[in-house]
Amino acid sequence: MNTNEKELQKRKNTKHFIDVTKEMLKEHDLSDLSIRKIAEKAGFHNSTLYLYFENLDHLLMLASVSYFGDYSRNLASLREKDITITEEFLEIWDLFIISTLKEAKIFYNFFFGPSSNSLKKVMNYYYDLYPEEKLTYSKGIEIMYYGDTFQERCLYLLKPLIEEKDNGVTKENCVMLNDITINCIQIMLEKKCKDPSLDDEELRAYEMEMIKYINQIK
Repeated sequence: MNTNEKELQKRKNTKHFIDVTKEMLKEHDLSDLSIRKIAEKAGFHNSTLYLYFENLDHLLMLASVSYFGDYSRNLASLREKDITITEEFLEIWDLFIISTLKEAKIFYNFFFGPSSNSLKKVMNYYYDLYPEEKLTYSKGIEIMYYGDTFQERCLYLLKPLIEEKDNGVTKENCVMLNDITINCIQIMLEKKCKDPSLDDEELRAYEMEMIKYINQIK
């Protein structure tokens, strides 16, 4: 087998493991999955999985990107809307909250779990494997979407509000306001993970009011 054939086989096996994990996530809780269970379902020995992934969380992170589908499509549609910077900021957060509450455990692990400091690397690798799922965004949204960390993504989204007159974001307070907003999002997802029966619409409405209050949006 030549080098090109080996790369193609590696790519095929990598996608197979990810696809199996995607299917298992539909049927099982995130915490119920293990290297052994996934490898067994995929038809490989446990040790084989480490030839393609750093660890279990690396594989779970890659499989989780597929859950961005609705959020990604809605973000892409924002290119066609004639809205202000502040309105876009609020709409992006609203879309994010709607999507993450549907699969709170998966998104909590993605944004706040042990591998959450390598989001850009994970998402770039996933879309290299699944280019048909990659959508086109406005330049600003694309930079935000592929930020290295959740903090970086959110800060990039927040900074344009500094130049607007309808909020209280400044160069001096934007990092602090960003950190407070992220903490609120983390708490929201923690609550939903602990109690899935919580009403999504109530959580969404409360969180959006919180974001407006934190950033003093009029």
